Formats: sequence, structure tokens, C-alpha cells
Amino acid sequence: MERSILIHFDKVTGEVKVEASGFEGLSCLEATQPFEEALGVVGDRQFKPEAQTQRMTSTHQTRLRQ
Repeated sequence: MERSILIHFDKVTGEVKVEASGFEGLSCLEATQPFEEALGVVGDRQFKPEAQTQRMTSTHQTRLRQ
């Protein structure tokens, strides 16, 4: 499967969503972190079902600098 990072912009609200597609487990966090850092503070992070299992068994945390 091809891996990609999708960035969604809502022109009305100004909301930005970063979506990782095709990554295994929590490798999506590493892939999206540079984009999240460049865009600013991360609000509500939502995980896709394929990341849920690994997320529950991992103590991995991502910290974004401000």
C-alpha cells in the first residue's frame, strides 16, 4: 500500500487536519509530526482503527514544540 500524508484545510473555520494513510501502527505519528509542528498546536488527535491496537499497548507519546 502506498503511504501518504493528507492535509485538509477548512476555508470557513480555518481548521486544519493532518491525515496519514498507508502507515502501520504508530509510525503515522512520526510521519505527521513535522507537519503538525509546522502548522502549530495539535488539538484533538484521532487515531484510525488500525492504530488503535498498538496505541493501547504502547507508551509512545508525541510532544510538539510551541
